Amino acid sequence: ELFAEVYRVLRPDSHFYLYCDPETMFVAKPLGEAAGFKFWKPIVWDKVQIGMGYHYRARYECILFFEKGKRKLADLGVADVLTAPRVRGGYPAEKPPAVSEVLVRQSTVPGAIVVDPFMGSGSVGVAAVRQGREFWGNDLCAEACVITRDRLRDLGAVEQGRDADTLAAPAADGQPGLSG
Repeated sequence: ELFAEVYRVLRPDSHFYLYCDPETMFVAKPLGEAAGFKFWKPIVWDKVQIGMGYHYRARYECILFFEKGKRKLADLGVADVLTAPRVRGGYPAEKPPAVSEVLVRQSTVPGAIVVDPFMGSGSVGVAAVRQGREFWGNDLCAEACVITRDRLRDLGAVEQGRDADTLAAPAADGQPGLSG
């Protein structure tokens, strides 16, 4: 259902990225394709240090790269391995904004809307705002929403919307551009 809904609401000629572990990749890829997405490839996030566990402890995470329609990447010279240390002591499974900044730059233009329906601590939102994009995010966890709101306010976000559940921050052109 997730892939079908994302495909339905995503604008034509857009990209969709999904962070996942290698096991989930083999389940998620065919589901995305069945929903209508073109799967390009997995991108690897190299976390620099190994994680917890047994038997060849993971030092990386996959980012599945899907496309709806046809949209060129901004820079064809970007490698498919993105290196950034994991966030220590932050929100559970927090992603470093530096990784998402690459994805945002590659797939959007300033002022574009970046959506993260499972935003956690808001790292994608931070990446979007830093790149002058709008951000819309959601999470079922109230604590995650508070953390994200605080992080985005630190970047200059202001509340907007009829029920104050959205945030706005100046985009590259100085106009409001961040919703959450």
